[in-house]
Amino acid sequence: MNTRTHRAGRLAAAALFASVALAACAGTTSSTPPSTSGSGTVATTAASGQVLPVTDNPINNTSTVEALKIDSVLVENNVDTSGSATDDHLEIAVTNTGSSELTGFEVYYTFTDPTAGTSESYFTKLSDSFTVPAGASRIIHFDNTGALDHYPVNEFSLYATSLNALDVTVEVSAHGAAPQTTTVHKDAGGQETAD
Repeated sequence: MNTRTHRAGRLAAAALFASVALAACAGTTSSTPPSTSGSGTVATTAASGQVLPVTDNPINNTSTVEALKIDSVLVENNVDTSGSATDDHLEIAVTNTGSSELTGFEVYYTFTDPTAGTSESYFTKLSDSFTVPAGASRIIHFDNTGALDHYPVNEFSLYATSLNALDVTVEVSAHGAAPQTTTVHKDAGGQETAD
């Protein structure tokens, strides 16, 4: 076999391998249907459990009752309940300003990198145990710790990998309350860890 024929055979084999690998990847990266994790429903792959971006906002809440309030959204300089610094993560504090317990929480959030001109969005249906009594407050965390009120995130998201400044838009929904949306800014420099 001459060199040219041998090289053509190797290229054909490489192309076949690449197409099989791409087909296999395509089969494992679909973000639908959502799968249930131990702490809520997030868009994941069935094979790896990896949290994946979604293309559309699945929140379909038409309530106009103003009973849900987003108190704050932190994306950097987070602290724990004792006031000590903790790893940066998406943290959403909510209050029930209504007269009935709020249930059925869903969160849709988008990371936008204006410098690179890219964005990606994520959706999580919080666990049924995440409820907020009338007049009470609770904090939602996205940080992969697995602790109570802490939900999984994509460790390869723009939030975790971009060194550019980001805009983070959060929508929180609960049954019987009008969804609330807010946007915060994350400074350039990437994710920080606790001191």
